Amino acid sequence: MAKSPLILAALAKDAVPHVDFKQVNSLSSGAGGAFDTALLTAVDDRHYVVRVANTQAAGTEQEVELRAFKAISAAHRATLPFAISSVVGESKDLKGHRALILEFVYGSPIDIGSVAPDSEFSMSIGKAIAAIHNLDRAVVTEAHLPEYDLAEVTRVRVAELDRMAATGKVPAVLLERWESALEDTSVFRFTPSVIHGGLSGENVLGQDRAVSGVLAWSALRIGDPAEDFAWIAESGNFDLLDSIIKTYSAHRAASDSTLASRATLYKELEVGRWLLHGVSKSNQDIIDDALGMLGDLAEDVSTGVVGRLTGANFASASASASAQDDAHFEGLEDRGLEVIEIEEIEIDSVEIDIDAVDVDWVAIDEGEIDSGEIAVVDDKTRPIELPEKSDNELF
Repeated sequence: MAKSPLILAALAKDAVPHVDFKQVNSLSSGAGGAFDTALLTAVDDRHYVVRVANTQAAGTEQEVELRAFKAISAAHRATLPFAISSVVGESKDLKGHRALILEFVYGSPIDIGSVAPDSEFSMSIGKAIAAIHNLDRAVVTEAHLPEYDLAEVTRVRVAELDRMAATGKVPAVLLERWESALEDTSVFRFTPSVIHGGLSGENVLGQDRAVSGVLAWSALRIGDPAEDFAWIAESGNFDLLDSIIKTYSAHRAASDSTLASRATLYKELEVGRWLLHGVSKSNQDIIDDALGMLGDLAEDVSTGVVGRLTGANFASASASASAQDDAHFEGLEDRGLEVIEIEEIEIDSVEIDIDAVDVDWVAIDEGEIDSGEIAVVDDKTRPIELPEKSDNELF
């Protein structure tokens, strides 16, 4: 049975006897009844939240979040362009359940679908996510929170995909799509960083068209930065996603050209995870809901409504790169220079002898070159002569 606001207020008073409260109101925790939560107003009009976990899982989540709050020091908080809560006191109810009293974070949940690309609000979101990812890794390591490198991120997702396939309920076109993306090393090239791990429109708060606060820090870890963009990809507005990533990238030292691809992949996998949740709970309503969403997504993939996830084939990334290349090449041609473009070539080590011919620029698009020797000629119809290969060489 849920605790009344008055009981929660009594627990809060026990935890912070020096604070006098004048009002208490029930506050939805957004966790399906896993927490009893109330909003307290002090006599000085400051606001606090008192929260008690109702289940063992919720209690574990609260303990992890408490460690995260303690790990993010005042110096770290000063680098964040938004507020996060602090624990001001704690108590226990008659059953020994911990009651945490937290500073209230002001703002309203963000409706990401209403945020315009390249707006002040979208830029604030990009800066907020970048600030989280710029946190010192010691925040996570010293708090003994989870750390996942690139291989572990992929392994966890592949294992998850295997469980989805085992249900026999996921359309084959989606299984193939997700498996191809997870196996594409050009997509999974990123620098693991501190991530929030659970960003959503519910726990990213906005005020005056800017991010004012971020809640729910129990999933804080080192992992793939793209996970913190999945909630934006869910809107289906890729112009918005690209604009937020543009701002984000301007405030990050690490380059990540396939961030949008992985964010979209994680967004789609969330539907599969919803199916797994329904199956584990034997909840047919959840299963039917997930199957409906999977069916819609499979149709969009089959009809080409959504683009491919792999590498530079991802629509927005490819279009952006192509536009930049075209502009660069046109600029060279305007200067009277001859351009030869070689596309999609993979060679183990090549030396290009530009002096051998009257060519001013050679562009190799999506190529991996390490050594060997080819001669570039200005006759575009002539095939490129590659070094002879031994029987056990693939390229």
